[in-house]
Amino acid sequence: MIEQDCATKRIPVRPSTWNTVRQLRKPGQTYDDVIRELIQRDPEQKLISETDRIVKRNKFVPLSGINP
Repeated sequence: MIEQDCATKRIPVRPSTWNTVRQLRKPGQTYDDVIRELIQRDPEQKLISETDRIVKRNKFVPLSGINP
């Protein structure tokens, strides 16, 4: 990330939240990197959860079972 693109902001979080984010941080990552990674994971996790829900309801139809 380019330094000039950054704005210093304070976001109040619980100590447990801070520790969790700190533990997710890999060497060389900024906290902005960690937060962006978490934001990108959310839609993926929603898709996985929705797919699991469909499979559990036996409403899943494999693509091979669809007639064009």
